Amino acid sequence: MKQYSWFLPVVAFLICITACTSSKKVTIQPTKETPARLLPALPASRINIPFKIYMKPLLAMMDSGTAREFTNDKWPNYTQSGCDFRYKFRFVRSPFVFGCVNNKVTIGFRGNYQIAGSKAACSFDKQVTPWVSGSCGFGNEPLRRVDLNISSTLTLLPNHQVITSTKLDKINPLDKCEVTLMQNDLTGEIMDSIRSSIESYCGSFDRFVQTLNDNEMLRQWRSGGSRVMPISTYGFLNLNPTELRVSKFNIYKDTLYFSIGYSGQPRFSSDSAQLVTHAALPPINNSEYSTGISTYLDAVYQYSFFNKLMTDSLVNKPFEVEGRTFVIKDVKISGTNEGKIQVDVAFTGNRKGVLHLTGTPVLDAEKQVLSMPDVSFAVDTKDMMVNIAKALFRKKIMKQLANQSVLDIAALIEKNKKVIEARLNQTVTPWMSTSGTFQQFRLVGLLPQKDYIQVQAYIRGTLMLIGQPPVSMLKK
Repeated sequence: MKQYSWFLPVVAFLICITACTSSKKVTIQPTKETPARLLPALPASRINIPFKIYMKPLLAMMDSGTAREFTNDKWPNYTQSGCDFRYKFRFVRSPFVFGCVNNKVTIGFRGNYQIAGSKAACSFDKQVTPWVSGSCGFGNEPLRRVDLNISSTLTLLPNHQVITSTKLDKINPLDKCEVTLMQNDLTGEIMDSIRSSIESYCGSFDRFVQTLNDNEMLRQWRSGGSRVMPISTYGFLNLNPTELRVSKFNIYKDTLYFSIGYSGQPRFSSDSAQLVTHAALPPINNSEYSTGISTYLDAVYQYSFFNKLMTDSLVNKPFEVEGRTFVIKDVKISGTNEGKIQVDVAFTGNRKGVLHLTGTPVLDAEKQVLSMPDVSFAVDTKDMMVNIAKALFRKKIMKQLANQSVLDIAALIEKNKKVIEARLNQTVTPWMSTSGTFQQFRLVGLLPQKDYIQVQAYIRGTLMLIGQPPVSMLKK
């Protein structure tokens, strides 16, 4: 009878759920009666995620956090370094110009300075002549100019920290300021004082980088090891990394570019406890800038997960078929170690009973088609009309199901490609978004067992993280 044709889309929907939900392999203890099988091990996954970080606000913070003016300690008065010599100077720098090429950070700036010095003769550490003074950059004279360059080499440590070695590379006086006092040139001494001040800044920069290493978010990541992460309502994921890679850092037009790479065996499961390994994070290796995702996902889902999903979605919801109302009261999915799946659907309404559907899902990995050629059914009911309908159900609906494709995976993925790509291109946090492409999804393995179903899939695409971290995050 036609009123029972609604079971067909329900069955297709149940099988679709098992086919489209990805998770990772968990070895579950087989029964003694029938040893459980496992699908073949998958190749390692490789994920390379490039980062594009807009650095201008952070660079501005570093610039504003460093003094623009350097002077001798008693400015505007003289500092007397000995009985026979005293000096004063003022140094004003321009804004920093930042660069980064292959992990070498450069900071360049121009300084404008004025200096003055006095010389006297001393005997037994007592001044015996008046001061003889000279200066440049005071009065109507322009301040003298000098270009300076600082470099800092970044080194990535295996313990997931970055250290820097910062030094003053160059002092290039554009306007020489030679002040001769009693046959002495003071320019070199003033340059030494400027050098001392800049080297003090170099130390400050190295300490700033250390504060990034001590950021709370990074500390939690380092101490977490190989962790289990919830993936929305679809289950849990452990990436199980075997290798971590980071490329060299480069800045182009105030934007920092680098990539982070990962190799490992990602595992999905409906049970988070099955994924816990307590494994430490592997050391980080240096690599070239890389993009692209090529990952195999091995998933294990307990049937109890699907039972809850079906219960939440279908139970107590009425279906109208040709004026007759049917209400699903219970849905239960189970399996066998021989690879079969059984779906039991209890219904009430105009007719009531329990429909049992049993079959062996068969995956054509080449054509990406999932079928169930040996599907069979039974109905438990005391309703005479339903018993009469069994024959019709067998002749009409079973004929349509047997040896027919239940799910065209390739067509389903193509139909939902835009929706999938939309999820790859969205705002993640107020300061970070993603940009990506979805290129391929293939189901490569499907194996029902008594207590769970194992699903294996391959995914290929790209993903980039684009961010502008707020200054407040780095101050924590």
